[in-house]
Amino acid sequence: MTPPGSQARAAGKGAERRRLKLQFTQVAFAGHNRKEDLGDTAEVAEGLKAAFAMLVRAGARHARLITGLAAGADLLAATAWRAADLGPVHAVFPYLDGMSDGSVDLAESATWLDGKSSEALGRNAHLAQTRWLIGSADLLVVVWTGEHARGAGGTADAVRLALEHNMPVLWIKPGEPDAMRLIRPEHLDEDFGFLEFLEELRFSRAPLVRKATPAALHEALADLGLSGEAPSQEPAIETPKPVLFIRWWRAYAAFRRTLGGTAPAFKARPAPADLLAEPGFQRLTEAYERTDTAANYLGAVHRSHQILLLGVAIVATFVGSAPSLWPQTKLTMMTIELLIAVGAFGVWLATERGRRHQRWGELRRRAEDLRLERVAWVLGVNAIRHGMNFSSGRLARHVRRMAGVPTGAYDAVRVKAWGNWAMDELIVGQAAYHRAQSLINGRVAHRVHQWENISFVVFLVVLLSYVVAAISMLAMQGEPPSWLDGLVGLAGAVAPAIGATGLALEATLSLSEQAQRSRVLAVNLESIVAHTGPKRSLEVVQAAAKAAIRLQRAQETQWTEGTARRRLMRGG
Repeated sequence: MTPPGSQARAAGKGAERRRLKLQFTQVAFAGHNRKEDLGDTAEVAEGLKAAFAMLVRAGARHARLITGLAAGADLLAATAWRAADLGPVHAVFPYLDGMSDGSVDLAESATWLDGKSSEALGRNAHLAQTRWLIGSADLLVVVWTGEHARGAGGTADAVRLALEHNMPVLWIKPGEPDAMRLIRPEHLDEDFGFLEFLEELRFSRAPLVRKATPAALHEALADLGLSGEAPSQEPAIETPKPVLFIRWWRAYAAFRRTLGGTAPAFKARPAPADLLAEPGFQRLTEAYERTDTAANYLGAVHRSHQILLLGVAIVATFVGSAPSLWPQTKLTMMTIELLIAVGAFGVWLATERGRRHQRWGELRRRAEDLRLERVAWVLGVNAIRHGMNFSSGRLARHVRRMAGVPTGAYDAVRVKAWGNWAMDELIVGQAAYHRAQSLINGRVAHRVHQWENISFVVFLVVLLSYVVAAISMLAMQGEPPSWLDGLVGLAGAVAPAIGATGLALEATLSLSEQAQRSRVLAVNLESIVAHTGPKRSLEVVQAAAKAAIRLQRAQETQWTEGTARRRLMRGG
């Protein structure tokens, strides 16, 4: 007979297992291949078996192992992974002709890098391979002595790169297979020294290093936004409907085109055919285009509402002041003003209840995250910098996780074609886009300011005319005409309304600020291109992409922080 207490504990553990769920996870693996470092291979194999069993207990259901499949720990890991039935194995080979014995049967897919070309440029082929392993992964599993590397591209470099990209490390130490540890990178300073970190490892300093358990692993990935249910990939696309056959959501575009004109168009480079054929690229592209469309619709609706409400505010001011010039129209004008006010309030209330300004900001950020992850996927780089939580781009990371890893050989032909497309998509095209935004937003801001000046000058002219007329009529023992009194009242109401509208436009759309930011960003992006030179190796393109991603992430953050001020103005 089972004791009641044990039944309760078993039920509690079962409920905990049901709660623990990891999203589709890409696991990078790195380990020693030298026998003197690896030690007893049977012990290491048991440690790997236990590590992957712990992944299952932590809630992993289907994942992908990314490894170099070198002789030694890599082959042991791939074998243990296949035995655990966790998912496919993807191999990343450092050379175009590289393939270790036994790797053909262990890997379902593979990527080949041009290590000889890297070495000809003074770069280390194995370090390039290690960067690729870390680029797409969410977790690193290592078989590592805890010592500094004896050469570039070794296991220690894999740990260092993982920590720099805020990636947890599940550590199996040769000779201590039963004492698995979990390294939590968020407890490191951004400018941590790796040698100092190695000293800290000797003492297993908590909370940096802790005993690896399913709960600890789940907590580490949960803190990074990599646990629980997968985020929805289907953003709701708000398709507006015409009013009296008028496509009112184009009001902002018309306003912007009228005041800002146009800028030279940038002809985007089409993606290469072999890139378009990659299933992972197709998945990322579909997610990006769907989210970008939803964000564009929502942005057009929100900004058009703002333009219409501010325009209506000026009209309402004119209508409300018109009886001072035409007294007989007072009832009619007050009725029109009441209808305008009720309609404007209805639009504002619907937008506020729908949180449209917030949803627009969230969708725009999500679309930009997907755009950056798509290019990062093509080049095999990590778009997450140290100290940045994965949850800030949770959906984009999830889509990239589902996209897997690019397959095939990164020979000179592919590097040139895919690299040129990536440079155009991420840097050249964005520089041209921000040049255009700077030009158009600057024009709009300047012309709105001109309208404010014109309205103020008209107001001064009306006041001056009234003063001159009043003094003249006083000398003639008369009074200024009543229509001039009414004109002063009308101008006194409309001119400040135009000025307030200009201020509201700047407050909600930040035209001058956005023009300045776009101008600076375009200059910085163009400088990245200028430093790449005509002959672009994969490493050069990767470095340029990472620099551009950092710049554009900062721009995204500044834009997203302005969500609160993009609320609709009711216009008084």
